[in-house]
Amino acid sequence: MRTLHRFTFHRSITVVFITCLAFGAGNQCGGGGGSTVQKPANSDAKANPAAAVAHMQELSGESQVIAKAMLEHIQASAHSKNPKLIETKRRTLVASVERAILKVNQVNPYNGDAGLKDATLKFLNIMYSVLREDYARLVDMEEVAEQSYDLMEAYLLARSKANYKLRAAGTELQNEEKRFAEENQVQLIESADPVGKSLEIAGRVLDYRGKIFLIHFKSYKQELYVLDALNRGDVSGIEQNRETLLKYSETGLKELAGLSAYSGDSSLADSATQMLKFYRDEARDGIPVLTDFLLRKSQFENVQKAFELKPANQRTQADVDNFNAQVNQVNAAGKLYNQTNDRLNRDRANLINHWNQTNERFLARHIPK
Repeated sequence: MRTLHRFTFHRSITVVFITCLAFGAGNQCGGGGGSTVQKPANSDAKANPAAAVAHMQELSGESQVIAKAMLEHIQASAHSKNPKLIETKRRTLVASVERAILKVNQVNPYNGDAGLKDATLKFLNIMYSVLREDYARLVDMEEVAEQSYDLMEAYLLARSKANYKLRAAGTELQNEEKRFAEENQVQLIESADPVGKSLEIAGRVLDYRGKIFLIHFKSYKQELYVLDALNRGDVSGIEQNRETLLKYSETGLKELAGLSAYSGDSSLADSATQMLKFYRDEARDGIPVLTDFLLRKSQFENVQKAFELKPANQRTQADVDNFNAQVNQVNAAGKLYNQTNDRLNRDRANLINHWNQTNERFLARHIPK
């Protein structure tokens, strides 16, 4: 009996925080445009829009540096398998936020109005906290996430909550920026920002990929339980986990069928669909063949034990014929077991390799290096 092989599955879950870098003039947030400032032609003579613009620019001086560092961290996390490089990019990002906090703290309120400064500091401090504290918790969670579907789901939920905190803080800062601009007769003009646009796209790509990953992971993890029971020869455990795998894979296929392609690219969903079809067919057709052999093998061992305990001079022709028939049956079942096992191992390896390669190509296509 050959052992069922388990081939390496690359999770490649990216620990990043996608947010609209919305503090101050010239920064991307939301639909692809950033805010620039311009003095309107009919401004009030008592107002000083130019000074207000200078105040906004002073507060947002580090915004593009942070945006670029954020994008570089995302790109490293998505494409690199070098944890040292990813950590270096994260530290660069944290240092950029620290530098921005120091600079904003030195900015004086504008004509007694500290609203925009306080909102900017709040956003930066939340960002700093998420990158230092939430990130550390996520790293710890990621280390154990693959142990079960529930842990993986909790990890992805925690990552989503961290991102939400940043988005909420960014929205609050945007609102304060609009309030400040309106009160000081500064016109905000939406303008294109390549870095900000890339951050927005990366957020959408990773959200889409996360949905497909979690659907796949549920069946992937369940198959591990089946294979473990098979390697232990636990027929009861095999059957229980096989039925669950069949249910998870069928449900996952329905969920994948309801997902649209990402920007016309269905490669990731297609690869996950192929994996889940394999799990479904394995649970429905392949595993019963392997279980049948284990049952026949157990039955044969009992027959063999009884046959050998009976003295040779007391064995009847019927005893011999029955023993030989049992030998033939278990040998036939063993041959089918090996054929089925080899096919499952081969197909599993090919599909997992295809899944890993598809993930890499998908990220390379939609989150350029």
